[in-house]
Amino acid sequence: MSIMKDALLKAGLKATVDAKVAAKAENHREEIKKKKLTEEIIHQGQRNFCEECQQVRPDVELYYHNNPTTEAEWICVKCADKLKLADTTRQTAQSDTSIKKMFRREHGATRPASEIKSQPTAKPKGDANGNR
Repeated sequence: MSIMKDALLKAGLKATVDAKVAAKAENHREEIKKKKLTEEIIHQGQRNFCEECQQVRPDVELYYHNNPTTEAEWICVKCADKLKLADTTRQTAQSDTSIKKMFRREHGATRPASEIKSQPTAKPKGDANGNR
C-alpha cells in the first residue's frame, strides 16, 4: 500500500484526507471569552421609557395600579395624568424630575419623594425590559 501511495505522491497527487484537515484548520477560530455583564455594565440604573406612550421621557416612574385600560407599569407623568392614576400608586422616585424635585402631578396630590419607598419583593407583572 505504501508503494502505491509513494507513486501517487511522486506523480503530483495529494491525499484528500490532508486537504480536509487543512480546510478545517483554516476555518478554525479561537473561542471568544465573554465578559460577565453584571460586573461590567450596570443595567437599569434608571428607567426613562414610558410603556404607555412608547417614548423616552425624563419623568417615568413605576405605578402599581388597577386601571383596566392599560397594562403599562412604567409610565410618564403625562400618561399617568391622562389615565387618572392616583399618585398613591407610584412606587418609585427614580426619575430625573423626581431627583431634581420638579416632579408634579396635575391629577390629584403629589407625594414627596421621601414618602415613597421602593418595594424590592414586589415584581412587575409584565415585561421588565425598561429602556429600549
